[in-house]
Amino acid sequence: MKLLGKTLTAVALACTSLAANAAYITTFTSGMTTQVAGATVYDFENGKPANYTGAGSVINFSSSTTAAPAGDSTYYYSVAYPDQTGIGTFNAGNGTAYDYFGLYWGSIDDYNSLKFYSNGSLVATITGLDVIATGTSLGNQTAAGSNRYVNFFFDTTFDRIDFLTTNYAFEMDNHAFARTTNVPEPATLGLLGMGLLGASLVRRRKR
Repeated sequence: MKLLGKTLTAVALACTSLAANAAYITTFTSGMTTQVAGATVYDFENGKPANYTGAGSVINFSSSTTAAPAGDSTYYYSVAYPDQTGIGTFNAGNGTAYDYFGLYWGSIDDYNSLKFYSNGSLVATITGLDVIATGTSLGNQTAAGSNRYVNFFFDTTFDRIDFLTTNYAFEMDNHAFARTTNVPEPATLGLLGMGLLGASLVRRRKR
């Protein structure tokens, strides 16, 4: 029984580690929308989608506290407009999970951040410092290096994103989601671990 308990704990820790320490690749593409074929894109032209909650508004203007991403004359998502700070949240829902996310990130700031979650566990945290082009000033509203289409490809899946800002504002457009690879879900990994555990116990009994 002690062996069983230790093995179960090891399996649980392994699955947790996979979710908490996910690796990802960041790429930058030209234009204001994704180049990933088949991705689901939210362009915010019909307002804030139902699976977006929390702080933030969909608007099509600039003001003293928010600025449309460079070259973007359409509606965009601004967190936490009209407030100075806040968190907006995307929930995939219905058991859906993705391993790719793209966004047109405007006037990138170090106080803008993304937090990716899988089944409530934090997968990754990304800030504006991680994606702004070298030599570009943070918060620049017109420079290409601080207004860019950013793509994140994960080695695991996520089902929720928090968009956080601690100052005016986090502006973005054309959110894109896709499942690009057959990444095992944490639950599937757990079942695999239990299966391996069962096989191991059977072998021990035969011996």
